[in-house]
Amino acid sequence: MPGRPVTCPFCGQPVDKPRDLGFQTSDFDAGICECGAVYVSDVTGFNQGAAFVEALTLACGGDWDLAWELSPEEDYKEVILEGYDQREHLLYSERERRELGIRGVLYFLKLADEIRDISLEQLKELRSQRPQTPRPPEEIKPRRLHRREVEELIQKGQEKELLLLCQHQPVNLRILQKVLYSADPLLRWQTVMLLGQAAQMLLEDHPEMIADLVKRLIYASADSAASAWGALETVGEIIRRAPNRFGLFVRNLFAFLKYPEFRPGTLWALGRIGEKHPQLIRRLSVFPLLKLLEDNDPTVRGLAAWAVGRIRLVEGEKALQALLEDQTPLSMYSPEEKSLIETTVAALAKEALQRLEEE
Repeated sequence: MPGRPVTCPFCGQPVDKPRDLGFQTSDFDAGICECGAVYVSDVTGFNQGAAFVEALTLACGGDWDLAWELSPEEDYKEVILEGYDQREHLLYSERERRELGIRGVLYFLKLADEIRDISLEQLKELRSQRPQTPRPPEEIKPRRLHRREVEELIQKGQEKELLLLCQHQPVNLRILQKVLYSADPLLRWQTVMLLGQAAQMLLEDHPEMIADLVKRLIYASADSAASAWGALETVGEIIRRAPNRFGLFVRNLFAFLKYPEFRPGTLWALGRIGEKHPQLIRRLSVFPLLKLLEDNDPTVRGLAAWAVGRIRLVEGEKALQALLEDQTPLSMYSPEEKSLIETTVAALAKEALQRLEEE
């Protein structure tokens, strides 16, 4: 199956196959493009954090102190190319990599022109000359978080501090995303909501980062249901908060309604979007959504009723009436109560009908 040659995402020129550069205690093969970008190969796709560290320190010539003083987007840019097969030195499409079992990535990083060949002392002097961006309160020191720190901030109700740390250290957005894989369902849902808020805060200054986040969440869902906890729900929250920028991705969400394992998350996302921006839902055929009011899975039936009510799809009124006697229980996350609640299909259908009457 043909792949495509690897080119640098910064300059568009072909790059050589990564190799051992003899860089300190490196565990990765790497390379350097003629434009100055460095790239690191993660053959498993599971070590992107370590690949980031490797690329950053390689770009800084092994100067760890300088590397950790740099700020994403301001001092360097990064691009991840998925579907990379190092053996063949080729990139493969999403469909091809699923068929071939290719999970490798190439992590590209390029320093800003003014940062290259600079020392830590020179960086500090340069920083003092730059226009100062707003800083968080004195008691909140910008820093790169670890996953456990993120979880603790959420559990302690310190969402405001966490959002500020994401705003002033955007790389923390990726750490926050990792909490979607938590075994604690409430923690996952809290993370979904926080990712939506953080994306909205960062969108103006870092639009490419948020666009990349949306795409990665959708790709994660397409690759595996097991690894996609909260992914589609997060996409829904981002679209809800930035409809003009990401409204086109509603079509992608609708595509997931074909698959039973994705229906609950997709329905929740569509309901959240449609509550504020029903036109984004109505411009597509809503029949696949309405059909799920008759699904065999009570969670799907209930969430379909919930979504129909939020979007105010009067076309679903008759089917909702048929659910008023369905006392099957289900659990769902309530954005209003900010918690998991126990309810029934009938209760959600009744609430949906009330919303339709308000139209």
